[in-house]
Amino acid sequence: MSERSTMTTDYDVIQIGFGPVGHISTALLAQNDHSVGIFERSPEQYPLPRAGHIDHEIMRIFQGVGAAHEFEKFAIPIPDYDMLNKHGQVLIHLDWNAPTPSGWKSDYLIYQPHMEDALCEAMGRIGGYDLHRGWEATAIVQHPDHVEVHVRENRRIDGSWQAAGPERVVTAKYLIGADGAGSFTRRTVGIEMDDLGFEHDWLVTDIRPHDPDVFVDMPQGGAQVCDPARPTSMFRWLGRNHLRWEFKLRDDEKPEEMATEEKVFELLAKWDVGPDRFDIIRRTVYTFRSLLARSFRKDRVLLIGDAAHLMPPFMGQGMCSGIRDATALAWRLDLILRGVASDELLDGYTSERSPHVRKIIDISVELGKVICVTDEQEAEERDRFLLSGEAPPPEPFPWLTDGFLQPDPTTPEVGQLGVQGRIIRDGRTGMADDLIGTGWTLFVRRPELLDELGAASRGVLEDLRAHAFHVTQAQIDSPRTVIDIDATYSQWFARLGATAVLVRPDYYVYGTASTLEELEAMLSGVREQLGVPVSAASAAR
Repeated sequence: MSERSTMTTDYDVIQIGFGPVGHISTALLAQNDHSVGIFERSPEQYPLPRAGHIDHEIMRIFQGVGAAHEFEKFAIPIPDYDMLNKHGQVLIHLDWNAPTPSGWKSDYLIYQPHMEDALCEAMGRIGGYDLHRGWEATAIVQHPDHVEVHVRENRRIDGSWQAAGPERVVTAKYLIGADGAGSFTRRTVGIEMDDLGFEHDWLVTDIRPHDPDVFVDMPQGGAQVCDPARPTSMFRWLGRNHLRWEFKLRDDEKPEEMATEEKVFELLAKWDVGPDRFDIIRRTVYTFRSLLARSFRKDRVLLIGDAAHLMPPFMGQGMCSGIRDATALAWRLDLILRGVASDELLDGYTSERSPHVRKIIDISVELGKVICVTDEQEAEERDRFLLSGEAPPPEPFPWLTDGFLQPDPTTPEVGQLGVQGRIIRDGRTGMADDLIGTGWTLFVRRPELLDELGAASRGVLEDLRAHAFHVTQAQIDSPRTVIDIDATYSQWFARLGATAVLVRPDYYVYGTASTLEELEAMLSGVREQLGVPVSAASAAR
């Protein structure tokens, strides 16, 4: 636990690192008028693709910062995804056609530079942050009520970073480490990583066809080919103009020999991909690993993204998990910096995010064990089992089971994602988040619940800066009523068995209530978990 900061600092938050995960944490903090100073070692945005997939939850987060509708032009929805054996038989089928709670398609193939361009454009509209590119952190010193970071401007000369100016000291109330797998932040504050036991080298190559409509013999969404001779992943539409292949290296193969242009085209020849019709835009050998930080927090220092965890890419959830970290951390810091929550709120950041990430890592590793088999006999046994019909279905995607949630909930949907449907508000029609805004949201089925709330409950909603709306399918002309066009919310309430639901800024259901008394008890529970009495919170404002 840290003391509440009352001193004047250069920034509310300093962030080391500025990849996609760091874009989101910065945007969400700046949206709430918190000053952010970012120090990123790279002098310019990384131009090559890395992540190739996001899901509906991440698109909704992008929507919240104003990037989704522009980025959607370059994102390809994936209807399904298959893991095939060497004969082309489907071992595992993932159906991604079902409706999602978020109001977006289930899964998308992406080209990361397009995504970062959309995020940068959105952040330019938000403002409220200082980006220092070409600056490297050299030291972190924590104090009871603030943190100081020593930084210096660097230039890359002859392959190494060299100082280009004197060292500066900058201060903030909190520090976010968004500086990737080799995190300087994590190492400096002494947070250790647990190795969860998965480690395989894969060649990853991104290809641009001269003709974007060229035929390539692979499924629409791509596939993973579990051929023991050469386990392979492939994706057809990254950003509409790119393709990706990933090839597992054998134990006797050297990364530097496998990543040559000649070797890449040799591997791609079976798909009729050659230099006459295609350009290689990336060819790199990665070690796919499974690592998890023992804590995501050390006093006033918080970790997000690859600084906190690494996972194999077989679920496409590495960057997605980091963006969830950023979103879960941003609303906590917002409440603390505004004085409506105690610093102890951050104690739940690790306990909430770590088990969620661990479950996703575990599922990713299990899928990796299926595809990474290189022994012919073991592969035949795997195929027989998975084709027998006796194999259990793929594990469902995990939800939150710990953290800032309603204690003793009456519905299993607490900790799951809240829905987003189409609504009419003040005569305007659109997606709910576009018309309501971001942040905490209280939906009720009966408008009198809002009328009859006591002063303490209204104070909690005010401190949260929560939106509160009556949602109905009826045509009611009221500034606090939204019309549920497609019965999305009516069906949701019926499923919940509730008349009120409180949704967090990261779109997870905090809790539900069926009566006024239960609603007031739920909001009282929120206040207790925030750790600051209403009077103190009001004084802080």
